[in-house]
Amino acid sequence: MPLPVILCIGSSGVSGDSLGPLVGDLLRRRYNVKAFVYGCPERPVNGLNYTQYIEHIERVHHGSVVIAVDACVGSRDDVGKIKFSPSGLTAGGALNKNLRRFGDLGVLGVVAPRQQDNLSALMQVPFSFVDEMSRAAARGVVRILAALQAGGTIT
Repeated sequence: MPLPVILCIGSSGVSGDSLGPLVGDLLRRRYNVKAFVYGCPERPVNGLNYTQYIEHIERVHHGSVVIAVDACVGSRDDVGKIKFSPSGLTAGGALNKNLRRFGDLGVLGVVAPRQQDNLSALMQVPFSFVDEMSRAAARGVVRILAALQAGGTIT
């Protein structure tokens, strides 16, 4: 089985949107995962280069399981939760971007409540809150990778 790919989406320039890059950094530096990890604070995957990363992954990592990680806005009751999707994710929804759904699995961190101005909401999220959530999300991805390596399925 080819190595899995983890696409960590977001920008470290906006605290609420930095979950993906922080997860990517943790997976590479702290957990040293046996997977291809795209997206970290130094080399983010964002709305400007998202399509190029998807095209690269489809071309180079054909047949790999792809786990997409991103921050999102949601209901007040869900803020602080890490959600898993068995069908990837659609990045950029909070900012009304029409980015393509991608990934076999999605890991979404709900960092703020949905508002009229989601960009403002994302900018007001304390970095320490997102940092803590990124640690939980990274642990979740590590568990997913362990299950995949053991031949298990993720539902």
